[in-house]
Amino acid sequence: MPSQWGIGWEVLIGYTMVPGDQFEDERERLAENLSFAELVSWDGIGDAAFGHTERLPVRVAYHTPAGHTMGAARVGEHTVWVRVNRSLVPLEDVRPLLEKVVAGVSPAMHEHPIVLPDACPAPDHPVIARVLGEVEYARGDAGWECAYISSQGWSLRAAGFTLSPEALREENEIGADNVAEGTMRTLPAPAKMRRLRSTDDRDWLDFVTVDATRQRLQVNFRDAESGSRPVGVSEADFDELMDVLIQAWRDAVG
Repeated sequence: MPSQWGIGWEVLIGYTMVPGDQFEDERERLAENLSFAELVSWDGIGDAAFGHTERLPVRVAYHTPAGHTMGAARVGEHTVWVRVNRSLVPLEDVRPLLEKVVAGVSPAMHEHPIVLPDACPAPDHPVIARVLGEVEYARGDAGWECAYISSQGWSLRAAGFTLSPEALREENEIGADNVAEGTMRTLPAPAKMRRLRSTDDRDWLDFVTVDATRQRLQVNFRDAESGSRPVGVSEADFDELMDVLIQAWRDAVG
């Protein structure tokens, strides 16, 4: 189900495509700041599990409480998680949902490294193959999300979602502030679209917004290991990727 920002809850359920240390890394990151959060360990779920809830001291954006509640579990070399955004869901309500997700973990989840709907550009698309190189893992959702990981450890993720009217106004204001502060810049875009690009060198990051339909596309492209922009990928390369992804997104969501 495609995400809709600004209305009710958003529930995310996922698992890592690539074996790694994401579980431990995420737990350590969350433990660094518990001023407005709680981090607990859970026994009996996978090989290890934790729950985390964050309650920011202010209500911000979208007319819902800020913060999230999540649970994550390590099963072998992979991580699965459940996250409920912008809610007041208690940790004890997330735990049984995480248990159900872990009970459904199967080797089959990783037996097919590339599973993409027709709505996503194919891994051997000329532009994707040239810029990313060999795609080893890919997942997608026709409604709309497309994610790719190359043999070099480069991660490309494109996700589209619908904004509520309140969220659209809020996001537009935030975007304008970011441009004024120099953390983002405006790029040329097709008619009736707006496009912003982050000036941060941690990754290539673009936002494309269509006000008329309240649709937004977010695209991240980074080296997963170094946490920075892929070495040797120029802005022109990323622009070519964006052209391909924007067209696929518009074809899918209208």
